[in-house]
Amino acid sequence: MNMTNIKKHYNLKLSEIAHRDYDKEQIVLLGDCVIENLDIEKYFKGYAIYNNGISGDTTVSLIETLYKRAIKYKPSKLFISIGSNDFGFDNRTVKDVYNNIIEIIKEIKKRSKKTEIYLLTVVPVNPANDDYINREFVDSRDNSEISMLNYYLKNYAVRNRIKFVDINKHLKNNFDQLNLDYSIDGFHLNEMGYQVITDLVKQYV
Repeated sequence: MNMTNIKKHYNLKLSEIAHRDYDKEQIVLLGDCVIENLDIEKYFKGYAIYNNGISGDTTVSLIETLYKRAIKYKPSKLFISIGSNDFGFDNRTVKDVYNNIIEIIKEIKKRSKKTEIYLLTVVPVNPANDDYINREFVDSRDNSEISMLNYYLKNYAVRNRIKFVDINKHLKNNFDQLNLDYSIDGFHLNEMGYQVITDLVKQYV
């Protein structure tokens, strides 16, 4: 998928989220493709959850759309997974991505004071030398930067009493890469990967 198609999809999905009927004080999921591709009907059947993830999302675009996708919902619980595309699409530094995520958290705390925030780790990639690996997405991301970002986010979460959900602990192999058992292309997750995330998130909902 090229950037033109990604942006087109982004705008369509954002419009869908902005115009749907919703109830306040429910659970909201927020982030990029890791979130959007999580099938709520399949994995969270019976739960009152709004999936407001959008593929192609970055910390910058999330800041710009935060009201439509999170704040106006006044969610009881908000799960956030964001940051990978900042490295892959915009070549941002770890410091910049970290600061943007902190800005997102502070804005939510200020404008939706009762919302409990849960930070999910940014998922690494697997640069294996296989034909099915999505080279465009995988090669544009550096796992050392992703690991550093997750380290900073964990420390911030501990200091500020924010729940930190370490999904990577269960998704990584021994080389701190995405375990290919959980991925379709070294970047996107498969059903087994989403089952891992589901089992972890359900511990908090």
